Amino acid sequence: MKKTLNIKYITAVTAAVFFILSAFSAEAQDKKHTSFGEQNAKKFYTSLAFGMGVDYGSTNSFDAYIGYELPNYNFLNESDKLTQFRSGFTFFGAVERQVHRNISVKVDYSYFIKSNDVALYPDYGFNVAGHRILLGANYVFPMEYAFLKIGAAAGPEFTSMTKRYGSLETKYTSSGFGLKAEGTFDIQIGKNVAGYINGYLMNIFDSGLKDPDGNDVYNRAGGKTDMGGFSAGVRIGVEIFIF
Repeated sequence: MKKTLNIKYITAVTAAVFFILSAFSAEAQDKKHTSFGEQNAKKFYTSLAFGMGVDYGSTNSFDAYIGYELPNYNFLNESDKLTQFRSGFTFFGAVERQVHRNISVKVDYSYFIKSNDVALYPDYGFNVAGHRILLGANYVFPMEYAFLKIGAAAGPEFTSMTKRYGSLETKYTSSGFGLKAEGTFDIQIGKNVAGYINGYLMNIFDSGLKDPDGNDVYNRAGGKTDMGGFSAGVRIGVEIFIF
């Protein structure tokens, strides 16, 4: 139920943001701002995007580790356990350069945070934070007052996990490689400013969690623990274009 409510909330917020941006775009057109289409016809763009988003992901290996760390976890009702897909938050910045009318390349950085706490175990905590640096390319569909982009990206991810028991905390680290497919819609709200809406699918291939001494981390059943998994997300923000 909680997952359904979160999805409905994200959908509603995205729809509201899209409506507001559309209104701003109409106002921009009414005020005779020079359109993206007119500016882009003369010169390719360089852009800077930034904002935040919500990411829903699964990490099966890490979930198994948590299950073994919590006493009697496997005897809980399913409704009291961690759901397979859980939400985290991202903050991002990206620099993009159009190299052809229909092609652009970009560098994307995001900071990711996610709590994996179980309500019935208040003394335990498993908080995750990560840095993602992706290099990608987009196929660009230029419009008069917007850009639609379909693309893919790949690059490294560096993750830290802080395990808490009472007042004691231990920090673990891992690194991996991510592959992402995404779609972006930029709608003009000023001469060089657009509202940014992005959706993506991503898979992380992780090398394995390490303890403070650099040793591999295993769950209590002997399975190696990693932070790899699949996720889907939505990001909203602002993109500034320089033509």
